[in-house]
Amino acid sequence: MYIIKNPTIPTALEIVEPLKAGTEIEIHGTAHDEFTIELLSGANIVLHMNFRNQELVLNSFLNDHWGPGIRHNHPLTSHDQFHVRIFIHEGYYNITVNNDLLVEYEHRFPVMAVQAIGIKGAVNVQSIIFKGFEFKTEWKKRHQLINGAVTNAYDSVPHAPSLSLIEGTQYY
Repeated sequence: MYIIKNPTIPTALEIVEPLKAGTEIEIHGTAHDEFTIELLSGANIVLHMNFRNQELVLNSFLNDHWGPGIRHNHPLTSHDQFHVRIFIHEGYYNITVNNDLLVEYEHRFPVMAVQAIGIKGAVNVQSIIFKGFEFKTEWKKRHQLINGAVTNAYDSVPHAPSLSLIEGTQYY
């Protein structure tokens, strides 16, 4: 398990090892208004979760285009504590909010290409917890802001490497 405590928002934080079935990411925080959690790969938003007005909008921004959005109700209101869990399965993400299954979202992009998690909006994050990874690399030494996945969404982010430079991935 690896924990990042009290990250500054907005943030884009490197995920050191590839996502795969059985890995999970937990975000603990307090919602103040609209906020977004995203899994990022270069300029692609592999998973976009926008919490607003008790509605969750899920989508992906791949190769400069948004896909079809999916909308679900969610229980969060202003100043609510929350625990969002993204559990990776072979073909989909299992997303829970405060331990209640909210939605299963099909992969639209290879999860092994995910390089970072981004969080922005009116939210305080107490912790981000990574579980189920092999932890072959010392995450603490590698942990850094990669700031860049989506330049206009996350200020001050140098571009992440292109997908062709990531071992084991293909450009989609």
